[in-house]
Amino acid sequence: MYTHFKEINDLIKKSKNIILTTHVVPDGDAIGSVMAFAGYLKQKGKDPVIINHSITPDNLKFLDKKNTIRVFSKDQEKNEKLISEADVIFILDTNDFSRTKSLEHYLVNSPAKKVCIDHHMGLKPKMFDFVITNTVYPATCQILYEYIKDDDEKYLTKEVSSALYVGIMTDTGSFRHPRTGSDVFMVCADLINDGADPVKLYEEIYGNTTKENLLLMARFISGLEFYSGNRVVLGTVTQKDFKTFGLDIDHVEGFTSLIMNIKGIKLGIILVELKDNIKISFRSKGNIPANKLAAEFNGGGHKNAAGANVKGSSIPELKEQILKKTENYID
Repeated sequence: MYTHFKEINDLIKKSKNIILTTHVVPDGDAIGSVMAFAGYLKQKGKDPVIINHSITPDNLKFLDKKNTIRVFSKDQEKNEKLISEADVIFILDTNDFSRTKSLEHYLVNSPAKKVCIDHHMGLKPKMFDFVITNTVYPATCQILYEYIKDDDEKYLTKEVSSALYVGIMTDTGSFRHPRTGSDVFMVCADLINDGADPVKLYEEIYGNTTKENLLLMARFISGLEFYSGNRVVLGTVTQKDFKTFGLDIDHVEGFTSLIMNIKGIKLGIILVELKDNIKISFRSKGNIPANKLAAEFNGGGHKNAAGANVKGSSIPELKEQILKKTENYID
């Protein structure tokens, strides 16, 4: 951690216009982070505005019941103005402006102070005015828990605690990924004592699968390909698949966990065809560095969970390139 919590609190105290944002295609830790921090700031008399590139996934919308999260493209002129007039901008659960997609140019050029609170590797501190980071923690929400509790536990309301719990639960794969230590369970126990309902929150996130989503998953499973003596699995989701079932990238959540549950698999790769690029997700077990493999495609992430976005390529071309490079990692 480079910045003391007090420095950020001093900055918040003297700031009127506060913007929060997170990465493209937000997951539970991303939405949990912005909603929890916004709830904390409101209790301190602030009126933060959340602006994201992507819409909030359906299974996370319950965290934003009042529909407060703004989507940049839906009122771009107003959102540009909000960013340009901000006193401070918080970038949560990502440490790279490019991961905010359409907001990148406006965030970088805003005269506001930029604060990064994140748990991913690959941070470039000079890009920000203030940085709070801990790459040992499995979720940004765990950092925010410490931040808020350090200020005053009274700010850990039921709503804030629930958002933080969702971020930790989802980014740990329901407490089964590496870095899920005893400290994580102690944090979650505290959040439950403060009002987070683990049964209800799990049901909200994972208990709302639709028929269309299941059919997409079935098509994905039927197309899985296995390599390196069944130690590597590769799956794809195309634009045609999305159109067939009326779905989008939000609905591939959980596919990585699915393939990594296969016995004997050490490395899992998913290629998702978007309108302007191909999103690659890498998952690994043990000492296989998924982040180094992702870096070969200008991506990054954690040792066992990483990703990249590639433009100007097709799925067959990219598949061939990836499989050739996996030979250097799987053995």
